[in-house]
Amino acid sequence: MKIGQKYLIQWLDTFSFNGWWEDAELRKKAKEMSHSQDSVGIFAGEYYGWVILCTHENPHEQFSRWGHPDFIPRKCIKRIKKLHV
Repeated sequence: MKIGQKYLIQWLDTFSFNGWWEDAELRKKAKEMSHSQDSVGIFAGEYYGWVILCTHENPHEQFSRWGHPDFIPRKCIKRIKKLHV
């Protein structure tokens, strides 16, 4: 991946439920649930196992470069696709 390029990243997110659960209920829920997420953004870098996508890149030197970063765990990524826009 190249910094400043736009990407679609499909990744598996965590999920949780309140209350008390039996073993069989946990197994059933784990089999049924799929919290696949699609994130689109500008690649800002990869540090310490996190891939960082941002919604904005500021070209002005007097301001911070990156806006609204999403930190996606590298090991949760299922697919990365470069976007040509």
